[in-house]
Amino acid sequence: MSEIRKMLALDCGNSSYRLVLGTYQEDRFDMEVIAQEKNAMIKVKDHYYWDLLKMYQCLIDHVKALVRRGEQLDAIGICTWGVDFALFDQQGFQLGHALSYRNTMGEKELAKVPKIDQAELFMQTGILSDRINSVYLLQAMKEAMPARISACNKLLMVPDIFNYMLTGVMMNEPSEISTSQLFNSRTKAIDDTACDYFNIPKDWFSKIGQHGQVIGDLLPSVKEDIGIQGQLPVICVPSHDTAAAVMAIPAEEDEFLFISSGTWALIGAELDEPIMNEAVLSKGLTNEVGAYNKITLLKNSTGMFILEKMKKEYEEEIDSKISWETFLSLTDKSSIKTWIDVNDPRLFNPTHMGRAVERLIEVKIEAKIEAKIEAEIEAKITEKAQTENSSIDWGKLLGVVQRSMAKNFADTVSDLEAVIGKTFDTIYIVGGGSRNQYINQLTATYSRKTVVTCGEESTCLGNLGAQLNHFKPELTLKEIRQIIKNSIEIKRYQAKQ
Repeated sequence: MSEIRKMLALDCGNSSYRLVLGTYQEDRFDMEVIAQEKNAMIKVKDHYYWDLLKMYQCLIDHVKALVRRGEQLDAIGICTWGVDFALFDQQGFQLGHALSYRNTMGEKELAKVPKIDQAELFMQTGILSDRINSVYLLQAMKEAMPARISACNKLLMVPDIFNYMLTGVMMNEPSEISTSQLFNSRTKAIDDTACDYFNIPKDWFSKIGQHGQVIGDLLPSVKEDIGIQGQLPVICVPSHDTAAAVMAIPAEEDEFLFISSGTWALIGAELDEPIMNEAVLSKGLTNEVGAYNKITLLKNSTGMFILEKMKKEYEEEIDSKISWETFLSLTDKSSIKTWIDVNDPRLFNPTHMGRAVERLIEVKIEAKIEAKIEAEIEAKITEKAQTENSSIDWGKLLGVVQRSMAKNFADTVSDLEAVIGKTFDTIYIVGGGSRNQYINQLTATYSRKTVVTCGEESTCLGNLGAQLNHFKPELTLKEIRQIIKNSIEIKRYQAKQ
């Protein structure tokens, strides 16, 4: 009889919370989505926060439900988004709610760091100086929340916090802590130089976890709450959702291109070693740590966040909830080529995304008209000037945003090939955004490459693969990827003329 393992994978992103029960049998995973709920920031006064206790309680409630239906779980693994964290005092109590990277505090702190110092920090750690990196929010807290800083004894990233709540063990997982800019992607250790530069005590950090190994058993109080006896280990998985999703790509190549498409789009290549030079720095790329000490050389780019915000605004306009399929069916797929920079700071977290996109389109078109480039074609789009009180042409906006996302994907892939010094034939797309067939096809056409989509549950599959590795330590990363390949449907898109 073949070995059977039942493992629970949490994939908690910026916009949604997913809990998947994975059953391993006969060299494949069968997955059941146990829970899928919305997640969102909470604004209090001038700051955005995450409600981690609500997320934790959701996890406990659904584990209880699984136990009540008779499921015998073998392990649990936790994945979330990157960069966000909370501080803990000497007694192990959390110091306030976790702030969100969408706050502007970090951006202001980054602006204080001279460009030459930003470059030196990149050459030291391999991580690009970016406004969302944990260290800049941490710097802002020194002034805005000095009491938290003075009481701090340990820093845990969001998935580390959930692991701590479950096991009582403090650990920093490498893929997640690498998004802080305080971790060295070459040495795989907390970086002394970065800590000294930002005056961050190195002893704020805990032991660095190893993928596939046990963090700890569930606390007795947690077992009592969910109604189990015996052991239920929490496994160290690649807890940054990007690292877990890339781990689940069924590539046979030693190096490959990928796009992890979710609220953020992480456009990159999996490599064995980081690349830390001027070319990488000039292209705005960063060397994050991936699964099993791989490197994901990538660009943090705006992903589905723009579309998510626009969908919510459209639903408010029509006073009705609609499906993604219905919303995207509004897309104007006309051949008029208008693009915007999806990474424009004005789209980072505007009050109204649709209006912000609209204004960027108008600015771009005006610039083209002044330069007399495609003036007649573009002028038709803005023939009727829109005011703040006029209705939005959602079809046009959807067309422009999705074309712009695909063009950004293709342009970044070209940058990656230039710095790596290698041409690739295929781009693998994983994550919830892989369902967007229009963007997938445009990416194939703009890049002149084959696009392979590997499913929306890639983060959970990578999570499950690392948990399985605990029970089958002989498995190599390639063998885990073969098991994942056996578990998914793959779709290919070819470039069109």
